[in-house]
Amino acid sequence: MSRKPRYRDIDADSLPRSYVSYDLETTGLGAGARIVEIGAVRVIDGYEDEKFDTFVAPPAGVRFEPGARAVNHITDAMLEGAPEEASAYRAFAAFAEDLPLVGQNIVAFDNPLLDAAAARAGERPLTANGCQDTMLLYRALVGMPASLAAICAHYGVRNAQAHRAWADAVATSDCYQAILRDAASRAVHVRDLVTHPASGELAGERVCFTGNSYEFPKRDMGVLALEHGAELSERVTKRVTMLVALEDRRSGKVMRAEELGVPVVGAEAFLARIGLGPRDLRRDPAAGRDHT
Repeated sequence: MSRKPRYRDIDADSLPRSYVSYDLETTGLGAGARIVEIGAVRVIDGYEDEKFDTFVAPPAGVRFEPGARAVNHITDAMLEGAPEEASAYRAFAAFAEDLPLVGQNIVAFDNPLLDAAAARAGERPLTANGCQDTMLLYRALVGMPASLAAICAHYGVRNAQAHRAWADAVATSDCYQAILRDAASRAVHVRDLVTHPASGELAGERVCFTGNSYEFPKRDMGVLALEHGAELSERVTKRVTMLVALEDRRSGKVMRAEELGVPVVGAEAFLARIGLGPRDLRRDPAAGRDHT
């Protein structure tokens, strides 16, 4: 039986403000894939410093998967005259120096490919500098989906040319900066608001939530309930005065609430109780679907 991950606070102060955000385009997704483009942006104390971009000539005989080419639109003509892998890696290493790496899904995908290139070149792996994966940070802070397109849509980040390494690296850096601000803004909420609510629209209410969705993340909705004076309950009991269904499905909590006569309301109705709407969560459901 799978368990949904619990959202957690991200310690924004522990995350680097100086880093290199990078992205790779490759010949495919399998273990034998090779790098065909490295794109990066160097950020110092939160400010963009310099960009890096190079094509990389794949070794003879390496097959460029049609699916990969259809996504990144890198042609053989674009790779003509490109440096070989070892030379490109050394140039990137000189650009990155000892700065930590930031990237989207780099732990599972980009870092292993970069490490393999370092090993073939006989060079120190840049991943030894440390890394932060925006996909993992976003999942912990906000939830799913956590593709780069979804994170950009959530934070209002524009990606000038998706699936080109340099553009994805810049967009990822912008998303990382947004995650830092988001994490810092949440740092005191849950700890402080139980005893010091910001307002009292939900005073006397004991609220339970069921479900979890991109438009209405359970963690965010719980914080709003605390902000407006409610108490939270993990289970549906006779003391619960409101069950908020964040997804359109008949869950066990919904059935239990019906048995006990506990009112069940939808996410938008809950938000209306405190004078808010879906857009106040910085999520436009239609826009989210357009960007996935």
